[in-house]
Formats: sequence, C-alpha cells, structure tokens
Amino acid sequence: MNTGFMRLFPDTAPSALLSPALARLLLGGPGLLMLAGLTLALGEPMRTHSDALATPVAPLGILSLQFACAADAAQAILAGWDAAALAHARSSLYWDMAFAPAYGILLVALSERLAIGEARPWLPWLPLAAAAADMLENILHLALLAAGVPGIAPAACVAALSKWGLLSLWAASAAATGLGWLWRLVSRR
Repeated sequence: MNTGFMRLFPDTAPSALLSPALARLLLGGPGLLMLAGLTLALGEPMRTHSDALATPVAPLGILSLQFACAADAAQAILAGWDAAALAHARSSLYWDMAFAPAYGILLVALSERLAIGEARPWLPWLPLAAAAADMLENILHLALLAAGVPGIAPAACVAALSKWGLLSLWAASAAATGLGWLWRLVSRR
C-alpha cells in the first residue's frame, strides 16, 4: 500500500493502462530496443543545441537556465545569449518536449521488465512524473524565452528540480534493486 506522497501513484503498473498487445510489445526486447533508439535519437539533437549555449554565464548551456532559480540569474543567462543562441535554446527545448515522454516510457518499460518496482509499485510511475515535470519546465522556459520575463524562472526551476529529484529517486531505487539482485546471487554460492 502506498503511503505519504506515494499515494499520488496507483498501485498498478503503468502498462496496465495499455492494451495487452501494446504492453507486451513495449516490454519485450525489441520494444525496449526501439524505445532506447527513439530516446537516443531525440536526445542527440537536444544535446547538440544545448552545447551551443555554453557561455561563461551559462557554462552548462540550457542546464544552467534550468537551475537558475532566481529571476536575476535567469536574466543574466538570457542577456549572455545572442539571437542565434536563443534560437538554439528554443530548439533544445522543443526537442526536449519529445525526449521527455520517450525517456519516461523507456524507464517505465525497464522498470516493469526488470521488476524494479516489484516491492514498490509506485516506482515505475516516477519516470512518467519526471517527464511531466520536464515538459512543464520546457513550457515555462519557452514562455521565458518568448516573453523575456525572468519572473517565470523560479517556477521553471521548481519543475526542473522536481524532474531531477524524481529521476534521482528512480535511479537510486533501481540501483538498490540491482544491488539486491547481486547480493542474492552472491549469497547463493
């Protein structure tokens, strides 16, 4: 049974929302490879555009903007980007709008395929929540770029921190599950 904030997530696996045929496809080896390929294909252009944004004020490119939680920090980053850089920022965010659901679905499929959420049924939902936070962050950053109103930055930062926190929790839980498997394997010998 889910307790605390985990009550936000259903006790059923995300794939239960899909038709059985689609769930089998996505959770099977070819489906996982397809999802991984799609995620990589969408992530590479996003990364390329982000790399073009590295400046002394934004050494991490678009990631610097994600973590600019104060309006003045966001304003300094935007002021350091010329028109070409702002176009790269928009392109990176648009690519991320497709990348977010791709990595969310991939990590859900991995969670279910590897039974990562077996003891914690809320765990496979974390990547979808992270992808939703990522998309909200992208929308807010696109609004920030369009309007130039740095007051949007704190809300975008909260969305970014939520995304990274959820992904970190998923990764830590996945690692703990993997270590548990390894421990059981070594203990049998």
